[in-house]
Amino acid sequence: MKRIIFTTFFVLLMLPMLASSQTLASKESLRGLQSVFINILPIASDAQADGLSANQIRKVVEFELNKAGVLFRKEAQSEQENANLIITIDTIKHPQGVYIFTVNISVVQEMQIARLQKQNTFPAETYSKRALGLTTPNQMDIIYIPLKEKLIEFIRDFLAVNQKKPSVHTGSSIRHYTQSDFIK
Repeated sequence: MKRIIFTTFFVLLMLPMLASSQTLASKESLRGLQSVFINILPIASDAQADGLSANQIRKVVEFELNKAGVLFRKEAQSEQENANLIITIDTIKHPQGVYIFTVNISVVQEMQIARLQKQNTFPAETYSKRALGLTTPNQMDIIYIPLKEKLIEFIRDFLAVNQKKPSVHTGSSIRHYTQSDFIK
């Protein structure tokens, strides 16, 4: 048991050091995007059985993007307009019931290598935000906290490089959350 706890804490402490930092270049990769296609990757069956829902994740993502005025599409577009906002929530359930989870928000776009101008484009991850956490089966809603935090970071970066046009239907600022916003 001590070994499991030590390993878990070691992973939690080391992961931020191993993760690449968000660079200006990745933030700049969002410049000029008019909208994003939301792609929620499948959720593990054990996490679904314990209450984590791809449908609820989609609702949270769409709500936050809509609230900030970031346009999103329900269908993928042509290669030149194709920016996919990919939401990945990976979970590993320990036999004693504790979940280790990661939340990953990334943007995948069609890219071309500059030195190979005649080469076809290919999909590449140009932006990513990640979080790692622990929860129990009866508290799966805790996963929504880092999901919302990483979405807010994405929205701030997106709006920083894309001047938002004023709109009657959306507010002009990003909401700042407090702990009470995440309690059901």
